[in-house]
Amino acid sequence: MNTLLRWARGRIAYLDAILIMAFVTNRSKINIMTARDDETLPEDEASRFKSYVEQRAAHRPLAYIREKCEFMGLDFEVNEYTLIPRPDTEIVVETALEIIKRTGVRNILEIGAGSGCIAVSLAVLCSGAPDITAADISAEAVETARRNAVRHGVSIRFIQSDLFDGVDPRAYDMIISNPPYIPHNEIDALPSSVKDYEPRSALDGGSDGLAFYRAITEKATDYIVYELGRDMAEKVKIILERRGFAEINIINDLAGRNRVISARKKAL
Repeated sequence: MNTLLRWARGRIAYLDAILIMAFVTNRSKINIMTARDDETLPEDEASRFKSYVEQRAAHRPLAYIREKCEFMGLDFEVNEYTLIPRPDTEIVVETALEIIKRTGVRNILEIGAGSGCIAVSLAVLCSGAPDITAADISAEAVETARRNAVRHGVSIRFIQSDLFDGVDPRAYDMIISNPPYIPHNEIDALPSSVKDYEPRSALDGGSDGLAFYRAITEKATDYIVYELGRDMAEKVKIILERRGFAEINIINDLAGRNRVISARKKAL
C-alpha cells in the first residue's frame, strides 16, 4: 500500500492519493496513513487505484472519481452530468432558509437542480418542509438529484425542464437558481478540471453570462435567490429592478466577494 502511495505522490497531491486509496479500499484516512509498510492490496484494488491516480493526474476532479461530494454537511452523489457543489453555494441555501423562516413561503422552485444539493439541503434543513420542485434540462441530472433525495429521505418533485417549459412560475413563492453564468468566450480559459469535465450546459451563461438571470427574472413572481458570477452583482441587480423587484440584498462570501443576491417582486 505504501509503495503505491509513494508512486502516486510523484503524480498527484498526497492528500488526493490518500483519499483515493480510502475510496478504493473502503477504509478511513487514518487507517490508510497508519497502515503497515509491507501491507499490500488485492490486485483489483491496486489496479483501480492506479487508474484513478492517472485520472486525477489528468485533472479529473476528485469528486467525480469518488462520485460524491459534501455540501451543507451532507453527502451527495455527483457525476459528469452535474456540477460539483462548491462551499460558496451553501450561502444560497442559508439565504433561502432565512427567507423561508422570516416569511413562511411554502412553494419553492429550483431552476438548474444539478445534483439536487440545494433543493435536498433545503428539504432536510427546513422544519415543516416546504413544497419543493427542482428542475433541470438534463434527464441524467434529474435522476442523480432524485437519488440524492432518496438518500436523505426527503420528498421533492423533480422534473426535466428547459427553464420554465415544464413548470408554471406563477405557482411558486420562491425561485432559487445557481444558473450557468460563465460568459461563453471565457469557458476555454477555465481550469482543465472544470472546462474538460463539468457539464458545459451548467457553465455557459451566454455571451455576457447573464442570459439565465434575464430569462428566470422575466417570469419570476415573488421571491428570488440567485448565486452570482464574478462581478455580476450590479448587473443582476439592474435586471431585477427592471422587472419590478425590490428588497434587493447582496450577500458576500468569506472572501468578501458578492456571491448571492435575493429580491422580492413589488406588489402591483
